[in-house]
Amino acid sequence: MFNLRERMAAQWATAKKHLMLVLLCVGMLWAVFIIDTALPDHWIDLRQLGIRPRTPGGLFSILVAPFLHVDVFHLLANTLPLVILGWILVLSGRALFVKVCVFTALTSGLGAWALGDGSMIHEGASGVLFGLLGFLLTRGWFARRVLWTVTSAAVGLFYLGEGLGLLRSSPGISWASHFWGFTGGIALAWWLYGRNAAATPAPATPSDKARR
Repeated sequence: MFNLRERMAAQWATAKKHLMLVLLCVGMLWAVFIIDTALPDHWIDLRQLGIRPRTPGGLFSILVAPFLHVDVFHLLANTLPLVILGWILVLSGRALFVKVCVFTALTSGLGAWALGDGSMIHEGASGVLFGLLGFLLTRGWFARRVLWTVTSAAVGLFYLGEGLGLLRSSPGISWASHFWGFTGGIALAWWLYGRNAAATPAPATPSDKARR
């Protein structure tokens, strides 16, 4: 009994330690937003550094766009889902969390730059959020691990509305960054777990062994 309590306490301490990395990343988004809000627009308006599709400067903006948000409501809409999904993922390792965030930020940014609506500036961490969602939804399937599959199902049920949001396009919403972030998450999950599983032959059945 005491060993179980000690083990649970140790796991909770580890979970809290990992959560700090997620909170630090989300805190950076808030810090950038507060600084941008505090500075007069005639000095600098960081929101203008978002991705402008198919322009040379828009390529540079891919690196900074996830840190920029139109207003506080935009940032609030991303904050809690990023914390929840990020915490679920970071429990599998900090390096994996960083890898997924960076990769999906690039895929969502490149997708918005190449195929996004040229009449709007694309910015915000929504592409990364959908990347985390896509990765967590499919990792269990590709890896064929029960715990991850259960986690994928739970995430899918909880964030069903977010997933359905990919099917609709609303004015002022960067559908391209959402879609390509989500696609990037799925692609990375396959690359890390699916391609090796697909190359591994399925275990022989008793009938197969009998034929040999």
